[in-house]
Amino acid sequence: MTYSLAGRCPETGQIGYAVATSSVCVGARVGTVTSECVIFSQARTDPRLHEVGLRAWPGAAGDAQTVVDAMCAAATAPHWRQLGVLPAEGAAAHHTGASCLSHCGAETGAHSLALGNFLGSDRVLGAMIERFEKAGGSLAERLLAGMRAGESAGSEKEPLQSAALVVMGAKNLRDVDLRVDFDADPLSAMGGLLADWLPKAAAYRVRALDPDNAPSSAEVESR
Repeated sequence: MTYSLAGRCPETGQIGYAVATSSVCVGARVGTVTSECVIFSQARTDPRLHEVGLRAWPGAAGDAQTVVDAMCAAATAPHWRQLGVLPAEGAAAHHTGASCLSHCGAETGAHSLALGNFLGSDRVLGAMIERFEKAGGSLAERLLAGMRAGESAGSEKEPLQSAALVVMGAKNLRDVDLRVDFDADPLSAMGGLLADWLPKAAAYRVRALDPDNAPSSAEVESR
């Protein structure tokens, strides 16, 4: 009962994902990202499969299907699992088990991967990909735009309750890492968080990389 969107930006080198679901605290269960890939485990989620994917990645030589195969092999009852991998370069791969609730499946774009199950219509995934691929702005803004397009196209069959948005930037630092654990309109709440965070993100990056020249807390919060 989840839909998610992974995306990458060739211009900035960022890669990240957004996810929403009709249960609480989705950010604790669905999705992980490194500078090299996004990995999803959802539907009847087993978050431990993210670690399986991360362990398989180095030996996969960037082959996303090899990672998905390793996750399927490690999964208990893979027919209930929905898995996906979007690499920083190359083709995405995905698996939707036969027991995942309809509408369900995956779609890919030039730089994106959408997964979903228990969706309100069969148009959700295509709407997410189309909006992401055409949207402007930062990667985080494009991911959120894709999620909102999916919501407008049918969302889930149950009301959304939580969302998460994560973007990995240069030097293995997360440029965005936001969660809405419980809200009647989590994607709108996420939009508010993102609008507040983005003007401050660069300052916190400086704090990590060059603390001697980092702005003070008061300077950051005034942005």
